[in-house]
Amino acid sequence: MTKIACVGDSITWGFTLLMPWRQSYPAVLQELLGEAYEVRNFGHNDAAARYDADTPYVKKKAYRDSLAWNPDVVLVMLGTNDTKKRNWDPDIFRQDYKRLVKSYVDLPSHPRVICIGPIRSFLPLRIPVLGIYPEVMEKGDRPAVKEVAEAIGLEYIDLGDLFTDSTYCVDGVHPQVAGARMIAEKLYREIWYTE
Repeated sequence: MTKIACVGDSITWGFTLLMPWRQSYPAVLQELLGEAYEVRNFGHNDAAARYDADTPYVKKKAYRDSLAWNPDVVLVMLGTNDTKKRNWDPDIFRQDYKRLVKSYVDLPSHPRVICIGPIRSFLPLRIPVLGIYPEVMEKGDRPAVKEVAEAIGLEYIDLGDLFTDSTYCVDGVHPQVAGARMIAEKLYREIWYTE
């Protein structure tokens, strides 16, 4: 059985979904892949890639559990919470994102690690929801994730164009049921679907 670890923040965890254990993108990905795979959700609400952020992913149980599980594939989708003013510094983000990703690359299982450029965030109320800044995401965060992935020879999948407006993310940040399914389906097509 192939073990897939979904590493991320509240978007991965399924915040705002009524039943995240069934509706989050990792749960839908499990459904799409079938029983030859085991997909686990290691998302943590409000988590950031920076080691000194307000909520560093590396200091959470989800991170420790994801490493201990020794997965075969790791999908890393972090960076949204790094766009907050108190968290954003492009150089520190690149450095810490790289450290975090390499902690998976160096696991005994030698997993296939895939860096995911997070979905777009929006301003439905014309203010940054939860302090998330769409402009920082577009001009700083997502390009930095791609740059780190290329620098260390990892695959990169960009979800930036998946949603063109907040239809699938009513609060401007978190995907609803249809949006979570769209994320899972895109990752399935990009990574596993070969026909």
